[in-house]
Amino acid sequence: MGRLEKRRRAWQRFCRRSGCVGSSRHRGLSGPGFRGRFRPWQVTIGVGLLLAALLIGFLEARLRPMVVTAAQAQAQNAIAQVVEQAVLEQLGEQGVTYSDLVTIQRDASGAIAALTTNTAAMNRLRAELIGVVLEALDGIDVSQIQIPLGSLLDFDLIWGLGPTMKVHAMTVGTVDGTFDSTFSSVGVNQTLHKIDLELAVPLTLMLPGGAVETTCVSRLPIAETVIVGQVPETYLQF
Repeated sequence: MGRLEKRRRAWQRFCRRSGCVGSSRHRGLSGPGFRGRFRPWQVTIGVGLLLAALLIGFLEARLRPMVVTAAQAQAQNAIAQVVEQAVLEQLGEQGVTYSDLVTIQRDASGAIAALTTNTAAMNRLRAELIGVVLEALDGIDVSQIQIPLGSLLDFDLIWGLGPTMKVHAMTVGTVDGTFDSTFSSVGVNQTLHKIDLELAVPLTLMLPGGAVETTCVSRLPIAETVIVGQVPETYLQF
């Protein structure tokens, strides 16, 4: 047996032991540094990673809308409680009444002639209430909201159960306030006039997958009275 043939057979035995394929003529594709096939554990890891990526994508598409809805509801409830408490405490301290904001003028026969609003007093009250709300929200500028994972599934038995996911709710730092007036009949020639303040607090929710913008709107009663007598139609658009 020639020396060249011995070398060729030795190289083939080496390739079979090391997992290479082909002969010395294909050394560039199947030499000692090249693996001709994946190991079983490599295939297992690759398939596992692929399935994990598909599962994460499915859960994000399926659960993220539920997470956003639950986070918005809890954040709005938390902010609304702070806003309501701050406004009611301030109104209690000031003792604001309906007559401080609106004056009812009657003619000689006792019929309602005009409803006059004290615009300066209402603007001043709005600014004061927005100020106390901002001060109250400053203490919870970044608050953690915990959402039980059981609440994200449509099963009553596990609602509110399971491990919790923490959500950071951040107030933007601005509050918009507008007065709203409504009239409603409460009896014969009796009209209930209510003055409410609507406060809008923008929020940023830090959720897995990105931030979500939302707004907490609170409608709070400021003053009301029952007007006896026929209120002209023009004043019903107060």
